[in-house]
Amino acid sequence: MTTQASKAAGWRKMAIQAAIGAAAGAGGMFAGLQLVEGQGGFDWTGSSIFLFGIGLVYALMGVFVGIGTVAPRLFGQRLLNVADAEEIVEERANMAGSAVGCLVLGAAVMLLAHAAAADAAGSAALVAPALAFWILLTVLVGFTAISVWMWRGFDELWRQLTVEVSALTGNLLLVVLIVWGGAAATGLVAGPQPLDLVSLSFGAMLLACFLAAGRRGMMTPRSA
Repeated sequence: MTTQASKAAGWRKMAIQAAIGAAAGAGGMFAGLQLVEGQGGFDWTGSSIFLFGIGLVYALMGVFVGIGTVAPRLFGQRLLNVADAEEIVEERANMAGSAVGCLVLGAAVMLLAHAAAADAAGSAALVAPALAFWILLTVLVGFTAISVWMWRGFDELWRQLTVEVSALTGNLLLVVLIVWGGAAATGLVAGPQPLDLVSLSFGAMLLACFLAAGRRGMMTPRSA
């Protein structure tokens, strides 16, 4: 395959991946909100919808990576931005850990969004907001433990990437919180709600992952 043909195949693959991701995200968001809203018949606040959406992104990332890891030749090399199935097999342990972590973390974030929205509307939630918070906190501890375990198996590239993600996350949070907090203090904008801070933290980490990967060329389309 020529270089030009390979690039074209890579872009076609990325377009298909984007379409699948967009369809899954939109469908999952609609179905999820309708499902949990139907439990108590309440309306979601903007903050809870945003947090639920971020949790859904993490969960879908876990699902897609998990499916690709379990079936690298059937689904993995088509769903994920890898050169071939062998690349997935080589990184299976790390990818599996990431998939489980993202899926569970996303579910916990969505649960907190639902519990907070139901509590604000005076409706019954699947779990109490306090319990949803402690579940999320427990998941974060587990997520950290998985990250430490995975760190031991990382090569130099992945260790540098992890450090960059952490640094970018901190810098993004610093800028947004200073600007938002200062503007709110002067009455220019409304101050953040508690859920907004949770959304901002998880959203900043998600954006940092894409930025760090993009800087190292890991977002460049690759054909299987």
